Amino acid sequence: MNPIHLDLNKLEVLREAARSGGYTAAAARLHLTPSAVSHAIRKLEAGLGRALVEWRGRRLTLSDDGEYLYRVCERVFGELDEAGERLAGKAALLEQTVVLGATVEFGSHVLIRKLRPLLEAHPELRLDFLFSHELTGPLLRDEIDLAVDCRPHPNAVVERTSLFREKYAVVAAPAFLKRHPVSAPRDLEGLPVLSLDKEGHWWRNMLEAAPPSGRPVFRRVIAVNHIRGMINAAAEGLGVALIPKYAVLDDLERGRLRVLFPGLKLLEDRFCVYQKRARAGRAKNRLVTRFLTGMKVDEFGDAMGPARR
Repeated sequence: MNPIHLDLNKLEVLREAARSGGYTAAAARLHLTPSAVSHAIRKLEAGLGRALVEWRGRRLTLSDDGEYLYRVCERVFGELDEAGERLAGKAALLEQTVVLGATVEFGSHVLIRKLRPLLEAHPELRLDFLFSHELTGPLLRDEIDLAVDCRPHPNAVVERTSLFREKYAVVAAPAFLKRHPVSAPRDLEGLPVLSLDKEGHWWRNMLEAAPPSGRPVFRRVIAVNHIRGMINAAAEGLGVALIPKYAVLDDLERGRLRVLFPGLKLLEDRFCVYQKRARAGRAKNRLVTRFLTGMKVDEFGDAMGPARR
């Protein structure tokens, strides 16, 4: 059997279409037309004699063969990028530049405060940051090198390294609780609750921890798209909030907020480092991953701790 010739240009089109979830977004990133993207993938499929893409509504997904070829592309193009850097004589500069992604509150409240020892020990390392609630897209598009996230990234090209767990607390201002006494989760049904989303999905860690008969149905959800905004809104008496406990320790100590339902064991999240397998072996990724896995969070007490494996 004669070997199949794989055109790198067409493989790059497939790779970008898989990342983008469609032809239009891939075309914009590659400076092509959507029809050119479609044509390139059809030619690739014809040459292989296999279907590589499938459509679910307007969303492009990959067949099993497409998924395999995509993983190969990620590895090969990653190595080609690194080879290009070295041959261009820029490896010394580019190899030590890292874009680190993290969730907004964790990145600004914890991560920024922890990185000075890394930078002092490695003055050649240059860090840039992307703090966002959505890190999957930037990670798959190579806009960030690593992501520190408590949301899973179930993708075959991404690997995970566990860091630590985080606890949550339901909090409200003392003045609010004087006006609206609360003793059980069901009491929240008629009260304003603060949430990252209008549907209240943010409250999953409390709702799933409460017994089914005691789970409230929220009727007054106030959407706030930033955890720090929710903390300040709760402290001003606008409603009850579910917050990562590490983020409100100072507010609890100063009496600005009080913990509700201390006997209810809320679900915990787990922070992990996510990175593409094709990039995990690079020196800069190994350096940052090693530092993050050894990072201590003792000052947050039981609000954060080692991840349960």
